[in-house]
Amino acid sequence: MEKKSCDKCVRWLCGILFAAFAFCWLYFFQRELLWAENRFLFSEGNGLRIWMFNHHFVVSLALTVIALLLAIPGRLVLRFKKGLYACNYLLSAAFLGVITGYDGESVFGQSLTVWIVSGSFLFVLFLICKIVASVPKSEYNDRPRTLAGNLLILSLLFAITSYLGNTDENLHRRLRMEQLYNEGEYERLLDLGRFEEESDPGIDLLRAKALLQMPPKPNPAGSQIGEFLFCFNISDPKALSKSLKEIDNDQAYLASCLLDGDLKTLADTINLDSYKILPSYYMQALVIVNDSTARAKFPQHFAEEESLYNSFCEKLEPLEFEPRQFQANSTFIDYHQTYYWFYTFRN
Repeated sequence: MEKKSCDKCVRWLCGILFAAFAFCWLYFFQRELLWAENRFLFSEGNGLRIWMFNHHFVVSLALTVIALLLAIPGRLVLRFKKGLYACNYLLSAAFLGVITGYDGESVFGQSLTVWIVSGSFLFVLFLICKIVASVPKSEYNDRPRTLAGNLLILSLLFAITSYLGNTDENLHRRLRMEQLYNEGEYERLLDLGRFEEESDPGIDLLRAKALLQMPPKPNPAGSQIGEFLFCFNISDPKALSKSLKEIDNDQAYLASCLLDGDLKTLADTINLDSYKILPSYYMQALVIVNDSTARAKFPQHFAEEESLYNSFCEKLEPLEFEPRQFQANSTFIDYHQTYYWFYTFRN
């Protein structure tokens, strides 16, 4: 009787731990990816698509239940017991990883290498557990060994789920940003990953487009891009510049000139009369070329930015014969959010 009770406890423990992992994996860690899969699979206005988007909790719960049900055929076919009982969740773990492999282009975005490694790992794990199950065991310290064995197998299954599923941080951030952009939540979009060092061209463009949509205050619409563009890490300035040139917007074009370092074109193109307060990065660019019109129209702002530029040059002066990367690193903390630093060390 005690033995049956112990087996029942093992089944419940494995079920609860796996259910908790599955739900957290789907509800918290793969939220944006499941939304993107939903948009990919169903057309705009589809009733099921709308319902699934508005009921993420229910969708996550339903998928968790399906994953748990897959343990039933696993138990009937694999027949692992006690310390190896968790191995019955092989199919369940694979299911969770497979359905969260979306890479932005395909629902099953796993590479051939990922499929081979995952399949080989699960097969080897199955063989090892079968071998271990066939070896006679003593009853000494049975419960601790049973608990440790199941926890080890569950940990391995959670790892293979993570390996099969898409855990690309930039992809998840970009998917979340796309959702916020579609909802018009531009400030929240810009706050997302603001201080992260990693980015990608898709994230760069979404941030730039959000800045173009921000309230202009006393300046022309879209001019916030000239105030905040270099507050964020830009992974590929050339790609971003090319994308901005394709947008029919004067501010987007000026921003592309900044990214290209084409300050002559910027100075010739910008209409200073349309600004009550010139965005900082435009002013910094004009300070570099010593634009007399900007100096006359915005004397105080020009003087402030010129002072900052002089301090940057003074910081660089003793590093003149140092490697370029050393110069960039030495001035990064104080100046990396200025256009002076970007213009000097741009890719």
